[in-house]
Amino acid sequence: MQNHQTQSSSDEIDLGVVFEKIRSIFKSILIGIVQIFQFLWKHKFQLIVLAVLGLVLQFYLSKQLNKIYTNEYLVKTNYESTEYLYSKVKSINTKLKSEDSLYLKDVFGKQYERVDELEVVPVVDVYNLVNSSEENMETFELLLDEYGGISFLEEEININEYPTHKLRVYIKGQDDNESIANNLYTFLSNNTYYNNLKQITLESYKEQLYENKAIRTQIDSIVQEQKSSGTSPKLDNSGVTFTVSQDLNELLVQKKELLSNDLFLRNRISSEDEVLKIIDSSFRVLSKKHNISLFVIPISLLILYSFFFFFKYLSRNISRFVKKD
Repeated sequence: MQNHQTQSSSDEIDLGVVFEKIRSIFKSILIGIVQIFQFLWKHKFQLIVLAVLGLVLQFYLSKQLNKIYTNEYLVKTNYESTEYLYSKVKSINTKLKSEDSLYLKDVFGKQYERVDELEVVPVVDVYNLVNSSEENMETFELLLDEYGGISFLEEEININEYPTHKLRVYIKGQDDNESIANNLYTFLSNNTYYNNLKQITLESYKEQLYENKAIRTQIDSIVQEQKSSGTSPKLDNSGVTFTVSQDLNELLVQKKELLSNDLFLRNRISSEDEVLKIIDSSFRVLSKKHNISLFVIPISLLILYSFFFFFKYLSRNISRFVKKD
């Protein structure tokens, strides 16, 4: 019985110590908050002067330095040219860092020095990618479990899965952005291998259109002969039927398929007439990523000023602690 009372008393003492520690922590936090407000009030005039000085300095630098603008192309990569586009962008960025003037002049023209950086990113279309095949869906589910998110979709290994990409050109200054960006696009498009492949493919599409037209003409001729012979088709609930030959049904179905194929081929010719087909473009958009925010310098000055006094306060407390020992 005595042991039980001793244990209960010990537990009460332990809980008291814990509550005292918690109370002490909250007290320290409140004291810290009060000291921060006291510091801000005590140094309010110095802080206001620093903030104004920072804003003036920021405004002056923004006027002296050229702002960087984003010029963006939304492109469709045809003829499996996605890896080519990404490798070229990476190569040109390397040349920009090394300041290879001869190469860069061929790419961007005389104003190559104004180009800051290139960037290309895929337009991630999760739904089309996953629904394109059952195998893609299974792979997506496995990777989603492994990564815990869809960040893996933007990894370079997956770039070939997306038909459209954003090509960005970051240029210093607002003048001639479009012409500089167009010089890059022309340079990327002038690839002998892909242009030869494009020419062969487009010629094949046109030949198929010509052959489709010839076959449709033959079908129309056969149908016309049947009409002339008095065996024109009859329409009933089951569809179109002929009194002489059911083969004409198959010919009409074939003609319908040829017309659908024509539409497909014409769409291909329209969308694949360039290796890098421009879907949309925008020029001279101020880049938030590459330009300093209006409040960066003022905030930096205020933080440096505050840290100076914080370290003074910290060193003073450490000295007191050492002297006590």
